[in-house]
Amino acid sequence: PRLKSHGLEFDNKPCADGRAEGCEAQADEGDDGEAATFSDVEFLVGPEQQSFLGLKAIFARASEVFSKMFFEAGFREQTAGSKTVVHISDILPGAFGQLHRWVYDMDVELTCENVFGVFAAAQKYMVEDLDLYCRQWVATTARTADGVMGLYASAAVGPWPSWTAALAGRAKSFGARALTSPALAQLPFEPMAELLQGSDSFTAREEQVWQRVLDAEVVRFHLLDQRYFAEEVVLPGLLSEEQALAVFMAMSLNTGPQREVSLLGKLRAVLGNTTAEDAASSIEAVVDLWREDGYSRALAQCLVERALADHENCCEWVSMWSELWGALRAAGLRDECVRATVDYCQNLFEDEPPPDALVGVWTCPTDTLNLVRILCKLNDLKKLAVCILMKVLEVLVQKTEEGTHLCCEPGVAASELEAHLTEVATRVGHLPAFKMLQGLRDRFARACHPSEGSDWLQAG
Repeated sequence: PRLKSHGLEFDNKPCADGRAEGCEAQADEGDDGEAATFSDVEFLVGPEQQSFLGLKAIFARASEVFSKMFFEAGFREQTAGSKTVVHISDILPGAFGQLHRWVYDMDVELTCENVFGVFAAAQKYMVEDLDLYCRQWVATTARTADGVMGLYASAAVGPWPSWTAALAGRAKSFGARALTSPALAQLPFEPMAELLQGSDSFTAREEQVWQRVLDAEVVRFHLLDQRYFAEEVVLPGLLSEEQALAVFMAMSLNTGPQREVSLLGKLRAVLGNTTAEDAASSIEAVVDLWREDGYSRALAQCLVERALADHENCCEWVSMWSELWGALRAAGLRDECVRATVDYCQNLFEDEPPPDALVGVWTCPTDTLNLVRILCKLNDLKKLAVCILMKVLEVLVQKTEEGTHLCCEPGVAASELEAHLTEVATRVGHLPAFKMLQGLRDRFARACHPSEGSDWLQAG
């Protein structure tokens, strides 16, 4: 199907060296001469100038860049003769190898170590479907602590500063769980220190931090348990006698600096390791922080973030919110926190993500769909008006019409939201907001099935 989407169809699927299916690819040195016979372009990639053979037509149908490079007048590659040689110095052979496989409709093997190189190659040569595939792979992988830490370490070690920054917030959201990831040891010093010392990270026992990052020297020794400090730090001789004495003095006199933790970090510490089944048990600890500045905004972010992370129990988390808001009534913050949470959800849909965003609502289809489910659940709990759901549906329909943010599958989310609104309309269809529903249905139907009209949707 992907071959057809580029406007070309083949009776036989070509191999990576340009020959018809049924041949053997370059398996050994003796095959090189035959492979060269059936190819008309050679890519020399990376500092090692590793060779990749192919057919211009196959690469051209996958990318407008290759199409212009090989078949439009004025490009050096177009006038290079019967065998074109393309030198590529800014992409590693491993990354180009995966692009090469993709172009020939072969399975690619993405890992945390190679995905950003493949991503960059796809962007450089405008291989849009591979770009989309990489984005979806990153967004899905970043849904676990080990996954996001592997990506964070890979981006930080490689020349990907913008993607490192894009993943930093997601890595911090896992906090203490990130300390158990093997990828933590692969982080360079600065991103490791930012993760462990950032005020928005989960709080963690200093013993945990010490065991994981002793060599990084980012531990506040005076916050360790005294016996632990004596047995694990002083006795092995990891500090000098003067340094150890200074730490013991700071412990005794309580003169050392404390680890600064933001309100968001404290809320993450409470909710981070709590399961959906036990979520109600954390309400008291969450409510105890209500006196701190910016409580409603930080709470909204943390609640939504936690629910999206636990996508299988998203609705259970929203049910807990209702109980939590009830507990905040005594502090006079119930309505303010409800409003802040609704606004936060709505803004996630309305705000455009930065160009280098790798996670979030307009990147990860699971996040997009679950945010719709959160809004539907809030509507069921009578915390969210129908008019806001209509605005969200309009945004999703618009994305579907424009063909933008396809990696987050806006059509899937729009279908579920439309079904919810249809069900609500059977009960309160007299509301003025429902006047927009049929028009949005028609637009969505045309966007999904332009030749069939809207009957397919109305029939359901």
